Amino acid sequence: MTDAASGGAFYICTMGCKVNRYEAQALRERWTAQGMTEVSQPDDAGTVVINSCAVTAAAVADLRSAVRRFRRAAPEAEIIVTGCAAGPAGIADLPGASRLVPQRDKAGLLDFFSGDGAAEPQGFPANSAAEPQRFSVSSCDRSRAVLKIQDGCSQACAFCIVPSVRGAARSRPPEASTEEVLRLLRAGFREIVISGVNLSAYREPGGGDFRDFLERLEDTLAPDWAGRARLRLSSLEPRQLDDRALAVLGRSRMIAPHLHLSLQSGSPAVLGRMRRGHYDPEALPEFFARLRAVWPRFALGADLLTGFPGETEAEFETGLALIRRLPLTYAHVFPYSRRPGTPAADMAGQVGAAVKKARAARLRAFARERKEAFLRSLLDVPLLHAVFEGKSGNPLAGMCEYYAECLLRDEDAARVRSRVLTPVRPLALHGGKLLTASVQ
Repeated sequence: MTDAASGGAFYICTMGCKVNRYEAQALRERWTAQGMTEVSQPDDAGTVVINSCAVTAAAVADLRSAVRRFRRAAPEAEIIVTGCAAGPAGIADLPGASRLVPQRDKAGLLDFFSGDGAAEPQGFPANSAAEPQRFSVSSCDRSRAVLKIQDGCSQACAFCIVPSVRGAARSRPPEASTEEVLRLLRAGFREIVISGVNLSAYREPGGGDFRDFLERLEDTLAPDWAGRARLRLSSLEPRQLDDRALAVLGRSRMIAPHLHLSLQSGSPAVLGRMRRGHYDPEALPEFFARLRAVWPRFALGADLLTGFPGETEAEFETGLALIRRLPLTYAHVFPYSRRPGTPAADMAGQVGAAVKKARAARLRAFARERKEAFLRSLLDVPLLHAVFEGKSGNPLAGMCEYYAECLLRDEDAARVRSRVLTPVRPLALHGGKLLTASVQ
């Protein structure tokens, strides 16, 4: 351990989702404001924080491995494990960790270094509405900023541990979220990802939902920021896609033409067993046909889970047929894996590993075909706007409005600033990405 560690140096390792990344940024900003120093290596830190994920058993295994690795690197450091895998419904005992701070108590870590540095995390009652409000950010460690407007989930899908570790759904006041967006824009960020654990559960004090929030944000931002910055929506529930959503997307000048669905399956029978029978996948093809009228070109992704307990070959084929009718441009495919503590882990009809692997391979092959076709179609677009990540990488990588990764030619990299919308011209496909040239 170096001298920096004795002066209050900290290191943060973040696992899992965008929400975890957002909360890590909030800790980083608060602790830096309290006089602490963030270091780039755990062996230079007096305090190491692991912001954990518990979505899969593999994520928990990764956490255990990380604790062992950091304990070897920093034998004298205080290693704090927080996030979804810590405490109740997660890991009750973790050798090598100095303390476990459950997700519901994570906000108390914001004041960990206040005063003499000995403050204990201050917990909140489970599912407390006060907890999401305590996290706020003014910056981001990446070029595309994340805004968290909601936490928790009350849906209780059969395969998901999240409600047990993050509690019931609760939302951040819209005024606080709007002010944070403005703060991030003023700090130079030009793409902001609106995120939450379950955005369909977002509710304003007066009863407004996520679509009301988007309209409020549009009215506030568009007069000054349309064409200069954009909002990207994080994962959405299919039930959110209705006439009202179509109207909100159609009038927006801020939202990037990209949606990502927490679809999981295209089979109604499988969705029923997943406890996700609250939407009809058959309604989706028509919605996207109508969306094409207001968004002539858009990216569409989906989370697809295959091999769920009881999934028959016929159900898989039914689901695949529905998925083929969607204008998907990419997909994240997951073979089902048992997550202890969830109802699905004990369900009858567990699907064999070989079958799950084969079905996942078919879905991934389909997703690759769609992705390549979409990327080829983007070669016909005269101008894209990408946000590039820093100055590292050869070539420089960024993301355009259609959620396609763009690579910038080496000779153009010196003219590009991170965070901003950079106009680029697509040139060719390169390893599943777009090779582009700056037109600045």
